Amino acid sequence: MSLRQSMSGLHTWSGLLVSWVLFVVLFSGTLAVFDKELTRWMLPQLQPLESIQVGADQVRDLIVERAPRTHGYWMLPPSERMPYWTAGWEPEGVGEFQSFLVDARSGEVLPRTVGGNFFFELHYELHGGIIGLYVVGVAGLFMLVALVSGVIVHRRIFKDFFTLRPKAARQRAWLDAHNVLGVLGLPFHLLMAYTGLAIFITFYMTAGIQAAYKNDMERFEHEVQGAFEREELGKPAKPPKSIDRMILKAREAWGDDSAVGWINVEHPNDAAAMVQVRRAVDRSMVNDQRTVSFDSGTGALLHVQPPYTPGYHTYAWLTGLHMAQFGNHLLRVMYFVLGLVGCAMVFGGLQVWVSKREARSHRGVAVVRVLNGAVCGGLPLASLALLAASRLLPAGMIGRERWEATAFVVAWLLALAHALWRRGGRGMAREQCGALAALALLLPVLGLFGPEPGRLTTRIAEGDWLMAGVELGFLVTGVLCAFLAWCLGRERAEPVRVRRGRTEEFA
Repeated sequence: MSLRQSMSGLHTWSGLLVSWVLFVVLFSGTLAVFDKELTRWMLPQLQPLESIQVGADQVRDLIVERAPRTHGYWMLPPSERMPYWTAGWEPEGVGEFQSFLVDARSGEVLPRTVGGNFFFELHYELHGGIIGLYVVGVAGLFMLVALVSGVIVHRRIFKDFFTLRPKAARQRAWLDAHNVLGVLGLPFHLLMAYTGLAIFITFYMTAGIQAAYKNDMERFEHEVQGAFEREELGKPAKPPKSIDRMILKAREAWGDDSAVGWINVEHPNDAAAMVQVRRAVDRSMVNDQRTVSFDSGTGALLHVQPPYTPGYHTYAWLTGLHMAQFGNHLLRVMYFVLGLVGCAMVFGGLQVWVSKREARSHRGVAVVRVLNGAVCGGLPLASLALLAASRLLPAGMIGRERWEATAFVVAWLLALAHALWRRGGRGMAREQCGALAALALLLPVLGLFGPEPGRLTTRIAEGDWLMAGVELGFLVTGVLCAFLAWCLGRERAEPVRVRRGRTEEFA
């Protein structure tokens, strides 16, 4: 057996076995590129950030009001993409982190929502904690294997890029599409798969930390980052000084007017209470959060974090490259489009597998068809249902964010039931495209009601292109899905032709 034949089997099965997990990871990661914009869309009362009227001291008071006894709390100042404060705390007992959002103009606490962060967490851990993190890691490793083996299999890779025959036999057409999409986004997908694994390397390869640091992950992170820590003294805390003044001192320590990122307050009820001000990840690819630490009770400067060591600087560079927080909106659009290309590539590979085996009555074809409909069709439907729920649920509803997540799960389960009922047939794809079109076109309509009627036209008139772009994106998605549903409705069933061409043999 030749190398290409060996790689053919490896490419087929390494891709198939994790295809549906990869689709979830790629699709949610693509949406997470605009996570902050989606959060803004889900909170229509927010306006573009012109000036910050609410300071860090006011946000601290809101946190203390909700959690007077806590291990620590944190806040993130507003920015162009986020016209709100993010604030939260770590409960004293065993429990989940609590958080809320504050309008940067009025100081009002905003309605609770899962926001765009829902897709970000789905992207890297599938909302499954450490187990989900490992599942995504395995899928990322398989993606690397599939990409590398795919390059070996398709020795005429550049010719494949210019070969697209949509009117050919079904298997040939899908194979061409899979090849073109694979070559188009190959450097990007290799980069994202590798950097995605590199970001969580300390979770995937823990032997060194276990041996050198006795599995003390916190001490390891403090040392590699050059961070500063302070032990509790067990004495009552002094009245806290102004955090806003500490922010001014932090900028003096940085020697520039860098934007402020996360602000942490460690053990606030102890005499050793400490405020840490980090530099924001602004336009730089390197996530250089140069932290300045202050005594909370006196405001005295305690420590200025030194520059990263070369090793950690490289790690921060890889992290920044994957997270795409640097650059401008055009860069994020490029990440978004290439992410969608990756989703289409995975779906195309699944369709190649199905079309190649359906004429042979392969036992797994029906299962793959159903999973294709449940995942590749169901996840976009569930995502749109979540966004619709965020605009339809009352702002003051108790547990509002849980109902948003419930809408996502229910819509996905309905898509699974529909795929099972249709048994993955062609009618399933047409009906799913129709449902996607209806939901996508409904979302801008919902902007006509609620806090700001006529929102799309208002945003365009005000020059708020971030929010106008989100709603225009919904409209474009709806029109494309409606067009696909129309095309699938006109498509006539054709007998499957199995060709023994050289390229299909190694698909």
